[in-house]
Amino acid sequence: MSQRPPTPAHALQGAVADDFEALLALRLRAMRPSLERLGRYDEPHARERLAEGFSPARTRHIVVDGQRVGFFVLARLRHALRLDHLYIDPPYQGRGIGHAVLSEVCEQADRDLLPIELCALRGSDANRFYLRHGFVKTGEGAWDIDYLRMPQTAGLRAVHSLWTALQDRDWAAARALLHPEVQATWWTSGERFNGAEAFIEVNRRQPEGGAIHLVELARLADGRVLSVVRVDHPPRLCFASSVFLLDDGLITSIDEYWATAEPAPARRKDLAGRSLIDADEDPRALLP
Repeated sequence: MSQRPPTPAHALQGAVADDFEALLALRLRAMRPSLERLGRYDEPHARERLAEGFSPARTRHIVVDGQRVGFFVLARLRHALRLDHLYIDPPYQGRGIGHAVLSEVCEQADRDLLPIELCALRGSDANRFYLRHGFVKTGEGAWDIDYLRMPQTAGLRAVHSLWTALQDRDWAAARALLHPEVQATWWTSGERFNGAEAFIEVNRRQPEGGAIHLVELARLADGRVLSVVRVDHPPRLCFASSVFLLDDGLITSIDEYWATAEPAPARRKDLAGRSLIDADEDPRALLP
């Protein structure tokens, strides 16, 4: 299998008012496939949309090897960061540049403990892109879907790192995230594992070859962290909801609830409003 080439290094460059036409042309190139697919390609409307939020002071060109390959507009509001545009020129799409830029914006928001607001075109591939970066849908309009990403705390990062370490079977990295006296309770099997070594050992004994997909990660109002993961280990598919308690950056308590996927019972087959879903199509699910 061919490996994807490494993401090229990029730099950010300030914009000036005279850049508007070049930015508009890039926006049209980037959005044209999605807009035409939806039957909504309208250059005057696109010009109006860009003009109404255009601010050179808030606009940054994305530059690779001296070439402007994209841009974004980021406003710092009193309560949040507002990402109004993020476009990559089609010849440079699929190379990880958009991911790298959005990751930098997210890191800034985390440092400042600010949420990020944005909207994406309905039916666009951008929706999957933002969902994979931890944004959640908060509303819908005729043209757009509104998204919000809350800042990631140290606790959220620790839990994310734990799932990454378990996926990689990196026991040393997982052990470093646990308090020595961590207590993990698996409620569905009626088991409790006392201490970091016991938790590491029970995970070490899990069969190899599975894939962990992080579906949900959120900070609860009382400071605990909630995660939902999907574990694919053919022919079994399982889901785990876990609640983590942390102290001084270390995980001290884990309450986990496991469920194995199974066919829906026949008694619900003719239920009005019912539809079937496919976990493989969930755009949030990604390797942690």
